[in-house]
Order: sequence, then structure tokens, then C-alpha cells
Amino acid sequence: MLLGHWQSQIARLAMWGVVLLVLPLLFSLTPASAEQGFAPKYERDYNIFNQINKYQPDNPLNRINAYDPKNPLNPINQYDPGNPANPMNQYNPSNPYNPLNQYHPNNPLNPMNEYNPSVPFQPLNRSR
Repeated sequence: MLLGHWQSQIARLAMWGVVLLVLPLLFSLTPASAEQGFAPKYERDYNIFNQINKYQPDNPLNRINAYDPKNPLNPINQYDPGNPANPMNQYNPSNPYNPLNQYHPNNPLNPMNEYNPSVPFQPLNRSR
């Protein structure tokens, strides 16, 4: 038996309703498997982009540390899963390099914090 015009419209709307309810559920569960945050070895208690701290021995931007195995900007560490410079972590909400966090008040890359020595270089949005 063929469905009438209105019955097929109702069936089509019901199908799209189910699809629109299931898709957000699937997409909301996908990021849960991603590793959140950074390894503590990449955290600093000072702003590494401040000119005063430019030559600190543990600053990854210090030219002396360019090929240090612990440096996140070392080409060897480019694909380290906990590295904030890893392209996989580009859109991680706690990554200071994430474009969405450009103007976050605790982001050391925020232009307001360029000369603020008290802004730490650590994951953003961390609940302590």
C-alpha cells in the first residue's frame, strides 16, 4: 500500500528529526577520545614571549635550545602528542596557539600580555 502525500511528508520529517537528533550526539562524543592538555614538561611559570625571559635556559624560543630534545619547537618533537606546537593539537581548547584563545586573558600570546612577566605559559582553561 502506498502512503499518501501527507503521510510521506510526515515520514520524511520524522526521519530528518531522528537524523538531527543522532548527529549531534555522535559529534559530541568524538572529541572525548582526544588527549586533553599538555605534558608538564612544556609548562612554564613565566611568559616565554616576554623579552626579559627570552634567554631563560628552559625557554624553548632560546636559540641555544633549538635542538634540545625537550624543546616543543624542535623538529624532532613536531608530532609529539602532548606538544602544543603539534598540528593535531591546533584546536585543543587549552592550547595557547589555538586561534580561538588569541585574546584569552591568561594566554601569553595575547598582545596585552606581551610584556607581562606574571602570565604563565601553561594550558588555558585548566581547573585547579
